[in-house]
Amino acid sequence: MSIPAIDFSAFRKSTEQERRELANRVTEEFKKHGATRLINHGITGEIDIREQSDKFFKLSEAEKVATANVRDANPQRGYSHVGSEATSKVNKRDQKGEFQICEDDDVDQELIDAKEHFDYTRDGDEYPTPWPSDVSIPGFHDWMEGTFLPDCMRLARDVLTAIELGLDVPVGTFTSCMESRVDELRIQHYPPLPVEKLKAGKIKRCHPHTDFGFITLLFQDATGGLEVEDRANGGWLPVTPTADPTEVGVYIGDTLVHKTNGHLRAAVHHVVAPLSLKDREDGVMPERFTIALFAKADRHADVGPMPRFITSETPQRFPSLTALELHNKRVGQLYDARPKA
Repeated sequence: MSIPAIDFSAFRKSTEQERRELANRVTEEFKKHGATRLINHGITGEIDIREQSDKFFKLSEAEKVATANVRDANPQRGYSHVGSEATSKVNKRDQKGEFQICEDDDVDQELIDAKEHFDYTRDGDEYPTPWPSDVSIPGFHDWMEGTFLPDCMRLARDVLTAIELGLDVPVGTFTSCMESRVDELRIQHYPPLPVEKLKAGKIKRCHPHTDFGFITLLFQDATGGLEVEDRANGGWLPVTPTADPTEVGVYIGDTLVHKTNGHLRAAVHHVVAPLSLKDREDGVMPERFTIALFAKADRHADVGPMPRFITSETPQRFPSLTALELHNKRVGQLYDARPKA
């Protein structure tokens, strides 16, 4: 079993009935896995974004550090070095074996993520992005912020509209909470990693976790290693890239889980050795590049459960809180920057 790749072209061009049929199919996949994959979705700039990513991560260490992210509970902006983010701290298994948001420090604090990344948002946001100079990467800022980010935002809102149709809630239920456009985009680099380090158990390219926003769009290269939790059978489903260079993975995040009172569950995912190296005791995993758009609700929007998802059989599972409060809680867990009891 694997996660199917769905042709999304009909969502913008077809009849209302065909749009609803596609929306229902996409939503059913989200109910099964918390994730799906889309092709023919309207974004064609993946080659450019990968070239831009490669240019950024080849900057000198001094140039990257000049854009460093501040490790606090606020939204991430700028460059984070290898090992900076500890995704192992944000989710843990409950007594039923299901991954839940971690509320304490009862997780292994020494697990390391072997990746580096650069996070940014649109110009004018209250949490500004420290961009590299245009001398270092000509055109990087303009293309990333002015072209690729808006394209990804548009697709994310189309997907959320499809989910609204699939859940039979009024159109705009989720997208109307996104008017301030606080989505974040991340370019991510996983350096080459000896397999023996992975086998030691303390290092993964990324530990099992859920993302924090409404949904995540994820573009990945052909290296492999991404896996999504197999809810039906246990274990993990490899998300092996198709031959389509425009393929994008879409993952349900914590905000949508809160809004639907757990009717939709977030996609638990991690990054391990690709299939070709899984049974090897030696060798080196090649470097890997991904690009993620974290589609976020307005910071002061209430992301507590919607009344229609609260019943006597499914009582309210999550508190009413703002999107920023949820975000700060999750990022604070990453960087041990939460308010202390």
